[in-house]
Amino acid sequence: MTRQTTMLTEEADRRSEVPIASGPGWRLGVLYGPAVYGVSAAAVALPDAARHLHASGPALAWILTAYAVGIGVGAVTAGRVTDLWGSRPVMLIAVTLLTAGALACAVAPNLAAVVTGRILLAVGSGAAQATALATAAHLPASQRPAALARFGACLAVFSATAPLAGAVAVAWSWRVALALPVLSIAAIPLCWPLTTPRRHREPLDWLGVGLLAVVAAGLLLTAQTAAQHTSAVTITAAAAATAATGLILAIRSRRHPGGFVLDGVLSAAWFRRAALAGAGVYGGLFAILYAAPHLLTKLGYGTTHIGLLLLPGAAVGAALARGAAAAARRMPARYVLSAASLLFAGTLCYAAVDTGPIGVAAAATAAFAASAIAQMLLTAEATKHAPPGCRGGAIGLLTLATFVGGGGGTALCAALWQPYGPAAALAITALLPAAAAAAAWRLCPQATDTPTQID
Repeated sequence: MTRQTTMLTEEADRRSEVPIASGPGWRLGVLYGPAVYGVSAAAVALPDAARHLHASGPALAWILTAYAVGIGVGAVTAGRVTDLWGSRPVMLIAVTLLTAGALACAVAPNLAAVVTGRILLAVGSGAAQATALATAAHLPASQRPAALARFGACLAVFSATAPLAGAVAVAWSWRVALALPVLSIAAIPLCWPLTTPRRHREPLDWLGVGLLAVVAAGLLLTAQTAAQHTSAVTITAAAAATAATGLILAIRSRRHPGGFVLDGVLSAAWFRRAALAGAGVYGGLFAILYAAPHLLTKLGYGTTHIGLLLLPGAAVGAALARGAAAAARRMPARYVLSAASLLFAGTLCYAAVDTGPIGVAAAATAAFAASAIAQMLLTAEATKHAPPGCRGGAIGLLTLATFVGGGGGTALCAALWQPYGPAAALAITALLPAAAAAAAWRLCPQATDTPTQID
């Protein structure tokens, strides 16, 4: 990188910095965190929802599938929009979608209406996630390390408390449990001082938005339909349609490098390694979130007891995330992420040997900590490599990769559960965070990739 290019990048970074405010890490963590409740907490409400909606298990699974699809689409779309329009308009869009989705879930008379509300909630949650991550990436350099440490600790707390929050909400109403992501709105006043409006809105590549949304939805739907043991024809058709749309999008992004999808980001070595690391960690996280309720229910644990058993993971995970942030200041972050991923893989193997409460709780605690550490350090990685003009888009694509990995982890664990048993399922899914450790180890310690230029 030439000295002139470095100076221009630093100047653009200073212009894109968000206003200085106290405690930005906690503020952004509270904005991001409730999105986690959309999966773990909502799963607790499915039995009650089935009785009230008179829906079967396979049909009811769309309550979770729709959320996974929507949050991926929302995050990857909103991430790039923050680059073009600024974070404040995206936050307002997130509030609108979250409110509409919560109201739809509150009054929905049938399953189709509930799924529609969950899609609105998910897209709004994805937009809130993208806003939080993009804002964290644009914090002043002096604030960023401490803010990301607090942000990661906050995510660990939300991940660990999700099952208990779902159990408490179901005691009130299953509809409340499905709408818990709306709690992100409570963080809007806290995060509003951190937002930066743009004076001139750049034109949005709507065709690129549509193609990317189709690819994102296709990837997640393929993973989710595989988890539901759908026919091979349906899975193959979904994968083929997604691949065809992805090919069209790739060709278009090469012809329009300054469009919605930045070809320079997708082709960068750092992005591919970071995406693989995030996908592997979240694949293991979603796998243990799928396995833990099944294993603990067989041991006689009720919904509330499962939540209480996993609750200590909030404190341990938060402490580990803070410790990892401190360690990342003294040594390359890739070492820290690799160690956290390997620890997670080891606890999954331990849970495969000991499927009792200790093994499950250990794996879940490591999962909460590793996912928070991955989100924290990969956001810092995107900040290091991506120029200010495309950081939101890069982070949105990383978020999409993590949720596709999560869907793949659920699919793999579910596919192995019945024919081979929980021990084999957990042992094999331990390969996902192990692969994440290998990818994290290869992350570049310095920004050696050529920065993406935005026209």
